[in-house]
Amino acid sequence: MNEQTIRRWYDIFKNNNQLTEIRIFEKNGKRTLSGYFTNIETLLNNVRIYNNDNIYFTLNRINDACYSREQHDKIIINPKSTTSDNAIIARDWILIDIDCDKPSDTNSTDDEKESAKPIVNSVFKFLRDEGFNDPIICDSSNGFHLLYRCAMINNPNNTETIKSFLIVLNMLFSTDKVKIDTSTFNASRICKLYGSLSRKGSNTKERPQRESKILRVPNEIKISANEYFEKIANMIPKEEAPNRSNNYSNESFDLDDFISKYNIKVRNIVKTASYTKYVLEECCFDSSHHAPDAALFKMNNGAIGYKCLHNSCSQYTWHDVRLHFDPNAYDKREYREFQQKQRYINPIRKEDFKPLEETSDKGKKWLSMTDIKYIDINSIVAIPTGYIELDRKIMGLLLGDVTIISGLSGTGKTSWIDCLCLNVIQKGYKVAIWSGELQGFRFQGWINQIAAGKNYVKKKDGYDNIYYAPEYICKKINEWDKDKMFLYNNEYGSKWMQLFNDIKEIVEKDNISLVIIDNLMSLNISDYDGDKNNQQTLFINDLKEYSKRKNIHIVLVCHPRKDNGFLRKESISGTADLTNLCDNLLIIHRIGKDFQTRANDFLDARTISNCMKYDSVIEVCKNRSMGVMDYFIGMYYEQESRRLKNSISENIVYGWEEIPIETSIDFKNDMPFEPSEDTDYMPF
Repeated sequence: MNEQTIRRWYDIFKNNNQLTEIRIFEKNGKRTLSGYFTNIETLLNNVRIYNNDNIYFTLNRINDACYSREQHDKIIINPKSTTSDNAIIARDWILIDIDCDKPSDTNSTDDEKESAKPIVNSVFKFLRDEGFNDPIICDSSNGFHLLYRCAMINNPNNTETIKSFLIVLNMLFSTDKVKIDTSTFNASRICKLYGSLSRKGSNTKERPQRESKILRVPNEIKISANEYFEKIANMIPKEEAPNRSNNYSNESFDLDDFISKYNIKVRNIVKTASYTKYVLEECCFDSSHHAPDAALFKMNNGAIGYKCLHNSCSQYTWHDVRLHFDPNAYDKREYREFQQKQRYINPIRKEDFKPLEETSDKGKKWLSMTDIKYIDINSIVAIPTGYIELDRKIMGLLLGDVTIISGLSGTGKTSWIDCLCLNVIQKGYKVAIWSGELQGFRFQGWINQIAAGKNYVKKKDGYDNIYYAPEYICKKINEWDKDKMFLYNNEYGSKWMQLFNDIKEIVEKDNISLVIIDNLMSLNISDYDGDKNNQQTLFINDLKEYSKRKNIHIVLVCHPRKDNGFLRKESISGTADLTNLCDNLLIIHRIGKDFQTRANDFLDARTISNCMKYDSVIEVCKNRSMGVMDYFIGMYYEQESRRLKNSISENIVYGWEEIPIETSIDFKNDMPFEPSEDTDYMPF
């Protein structure tokens, strides 16, 4: 027992004269002892003999009447009464107990205790940045204490505030190894007597019994006003009440679906008895704020919260996160207020305006009709998609244009894009693809399956509906599409400015005509200023400017927001400028009972009947050049090859077959002859 530290404790925490209760728990756990004291010498004389037990003190101001109990100035074994919440007349201290996760009734290891230090630093910094005065920092022997001076009446409202205050800190900072104790909110809370030793468990080399210490005391111990505790307490997620802005809905929100839909990267998930914490790879509003500084929370009652620990994003809430990804989540007034909040928190940096001078390479600023060169529509270059009816209607993919493709999950967007790539390179154009979701080997496997066709794929052993192109076929296909089709290496990340730089390089170096970006949700465009919508507007404008300047075509895949109805132009996730500024908008629908049911409110019976003949349809929602809209082109799906075909009987030969591979019949066995993988062709 360090009596010097105990004397210092009584001076700091009890002003050398206040009534305090000393509570002692015998090491064997059988008996509880208690004494009330107002003099440090009397206190020390009574506690010295209990050096081998665990000794605690009451943190807060005790009603002086308790001094008249049987344990007046002495230690009593199993007393009739100890200090209850009702006996506390005021709160003087708020205890934040930061402890490492360890087996019960043991001491922490040195490594376990060390792991708590970063959490202590984080909590200290967070509360300091929120306006709290500096705390007293103590070593509890197995962890650490932050003790904040307060001046609170002991009443139910303040108890609830401190309870919520600790829950919020636990949510923000606890990990799977370090916990913030949320049970220390009660007014009659007892705390380790600093200077005494922890007697939990055996005193072993690995888990030693240590002395508790006062580590740091500010030069002036200042009271933090109640409002600061209330501010933190109010950060606890609250259930969203039905109101006008959310259409008076009280349905539980599927946070997991929201995270998946908007491709929000999660570092790890921490589950507790009262909440689930999703630690995000980066802040939803500033990608430079990395894990573990931002997190989403879902309480057991369904309430959802969000917090980024950086000051620049500290004002953002779950409400803001939802509007950030889904501007239509609430009414328009809510979104306007969110935009105003963003402009206030993170003002958009605008470049100084510098008017462009008229130059000979750009030509006149204002053109008369005689200044414009006549272009014969028959001479306009367009890349054929390979879908005959689509090319007939919109002329194909015009160079200088941007096309957006969308569709619900499972409608065949990826298969259609893969078919498009092969159709385009077969016609002599080169393609560059960025796939934010597919690994290289998977993209290659799917492309090769389509290129091989149903005659050259094999069925996976043990499966009736899974097919693949064998290796010897893949080698021939990959030699054929070499230097014609390029897939971006995702090891270089998903940052748009890096990708855009690399797109520009390959377009120049390899004479690329078609660039495919799959998909916007996987792309990090945070290099642009402003909120998500402003970033997307700048992004689509850059795509349009670049496609026109380099005379190429760009295809952008955009996922729809969650929509249980019939997918329309307005269903595309993100800013409306995406669909307003693109040149073509194509939506792929999978045909089935769902399509028939959902389309009834939008399409006439004849159109629906025509669509029902197919497996999938492409809807031309917008076409700037020819003015085509609300036009449906049917396609047939071939399971073996994953091809989406113009007709059931269509079979494209892409040209990778140097020598036609035939399948001859061995009449003796009446079975097709299977080539070995090193055989280039089948003998007759």
